[in-house]
Amino acid sequence: MTLNRILPVDPLEFIRRCIRQGKIRWTYHVNMRMKGRFIPRQMILEAVANYEIIDEYPKDKYLPSYLVYSMFQNHVFHVLFVCCRCRRR
Repeated sequence: MTLNRILPVDPLEFIRRCIRQGKIRWTYHVNMRMKGRFIPRQMILEAVANYEIIDEYPKDKYLPSYLVYSMFQNHVFHVLFVCCRCRRR
C-alpha cells in the first residue's frame, strides 16, 4: 500500500483547524523534546492564532511538513508540523 500525498491548499489554516479540532498526534520524540525544553502542550495549543509558517518542506522524507513560529505570553517557540492529507491506494 502506498500513500498519495495531497498538500493542503492553505497549510496554515489546515494546521490551525487540526489543532482546534484536536486532530493532532504527539510523538514520543516530540514529548521528550518538549519536556527537555520545558514547553507545555497548552502553550502550543493556545498560541494557534499566532502561528506563522516560516519554512515549508512539501517533499519531506515521509510527509509534507511545515516549520511554524509562534509566541505565547512572551515565549517564542518553533514547531515542526507534519501534515497528513494522504489517500491510501
